Amino acid sequence: MANKPQPSKLADSYQTYPTASAAAVAALRGIDNKQYERGGGILYNKEQNVYAATDPVGQSDGSHFAAAVGVPPGWQLHSTYHTHPSGARSTQFSDDDINTAQQLKAPSYVLARDDNKIRMFDPASSKVQKDSFPSTNRYSTGSLVDETPPTPPPAAADTPPPAAPAPPTASAPAATTPVSGSRITMKDFAAKHRARTTKYKHKIVQVTGCCGK
Repeated sequence: MANKPQPSKLADSYQTYPTASAAAVAALRGIDNKQYERGGGILYNKEQNVYAATDPVGQSDGSHFAAAVGVPPGWQLHSTYHTHPSGARSTQFSDDDINTAQQLKAPSYVLARDDNKIRMFDPASSKVQKDSFPSTNRYSTGSLVDETPPTPPPAAADTPPPAAPAPPTASAPAATTPVSGSRITMKDFAAKHRARTTKYKHKIVQVTGCCGK
């Protein structure tokens, strides 16, 4: 009998990102355990147009991934993510991975430990292949995810220099926006959205996967 999926939800203090890929990369690169599969969900907030990853959880058998992803009010499940420990087919999306992505109509992100690269399987566009008889299991190589951080826009070349250097002041330095995203707490989010919902309950979405060993 399969173990009950572990709950995976947004942390009390979590990061938001401008794209699902950025959220998935941050979540996957933050997983230290290389022996067992770990993963969760990528959530999307339409009102704020931001993405966030739920905390990674996983099984202890090393070859399967299952999680009950909590989706708070105001959010929706956009995609899933998990790791693949080293194995003969760790760089491929398994039949289980493909089934889950197709059933949820949600892309899947995987970090393969064998080559340390992140791939994405899109159920709407990624190519699916089958093993030769007799197994006929499906698999996919997906597509590599570009992890290059965004570059800031260049300064305008025709901007004239100031007439004279500004005198030093005691004002605070200008604030910078970290590439990693912005932080909000679940308490603040709940307080902001509680007026629109009768109860602050999580919707639970169960996701599964396998590393295809």
